[in-house]
Amino acid sequence: MLLWIIAVAVCVLIWGLFWKHNLSFAFGILIGLPLAWILSKTLTPTLTGMEEVPLWLPPLPFAIVAVTLLVYGARIWFRGAPPLPPSSENDSGH
Repeated sequence: MLLWIIAVAVCVLIWGLFWKHNLSFAFGILIGLPLAWILSKTLTPTLTGMEEVPLWLPPLPFAIVAVTLLVYGARIWFRGAPPLPPSSENDSGH
């Protein structure tokens, strides 16, 4: 039990250092850890063999990658690239 408390204290200390130096990474940890915990509680019976593998589980990584690329593509599509500066005809480099 004492070792577990020391490990949690060290993790909180490391997270505090990230909070001080890299705020976006610290927020990612703050959001990602509870999501990973929920996902692990959901998948533990399947991984230990207590339940059958659900149909949606094997293609899940591919679906996550596809949705992520779709979101980034839509974001770039709607935000667009900045317009190019107008080119003059005398600016041919000759």
